[in-house]
Amino acid sequence: MSEWLVHLGVEGQLAIWVIASLLLYVLSAQLTWYYRYPERSSPFFPWLQEALRLAYYLGIPLAAAVLGLLRADLMGVQGDAWQAASSIQGFRWTDWVHGAGLATVTVLLTGGVWLLGQTSARRLGARIGQRTTPPLWQHLLHACYDQVHWAFYRCGPILWLGDLYWGTFAGLGLALLEMALDPGFWWALKSPDTAEPPLARLGLAWATTILFLATHNLWLTTAAHMVLVALWRPGQWACDQ
Repeated sequence: MSEWLVHLGVEGQLAIWVIASLLLYVLSAQLTWYYRYPERSSPFFPWLQEALRLAYYLGIPLAAAVLGLLRADLMGVQGDAWQAASSIQGFRWTDWVHGAGLATVTVLLTGGVWLLGQTSARRLGARIGQRTTPPLWQHLLHACYDQVHWAFYRCGPILWLGDLYWGTFAGLGLALLEMALDPGFWWALKSPDTAEPPLARLGLAWATTILFLATHNLWLTTAAHMVLVALWRPGQWACDQ
């Protein structure tokens, strides 16, 4: 077994973890969709759902990191300026200032698009104010979940392709593939009343991906994500992951 893993190398082993994460996400989405009806409810399903979420959001990235399959610089957890006297997490203070400015621009632009979308939806008669909105702490927690999850998906393609630009967008493609395999995502898009949460998640994925390309800093992308969901608090769709 160990010889087989050695033969796969870091790239092959990481691919197995990425596929496992994708499959767990899809399994969770399908189960959530199946148990959406009250008559199918089970007292054990909420615990199973949360266990699956913890597995693909945090468990798999943590396991891959412990096994030495992830690089902190590719994840955006640390920079390459550890020797600099004024660095924080390997990022120079000038990198932090520049990145914070870009994060602010990202929040303003994304928030502006969000407001325009809400205005257009209301003109179409969407009942946005009647949507189910989770509490703030849940929004912030899921923002952290998403950023760790998406950073994990970026790390693999960047390593496989040897290219930060195309690898980052390939990682975004994996995240979009997950959404496409979630039946609740497509159900929510059918009506203006329920389309805001999945569209907001799409927008957050795109916006924070662009921000990551500009800063290579996961801390800043997570902070921008948290500010956006704290300010606008998108709702929840039937199969919210």
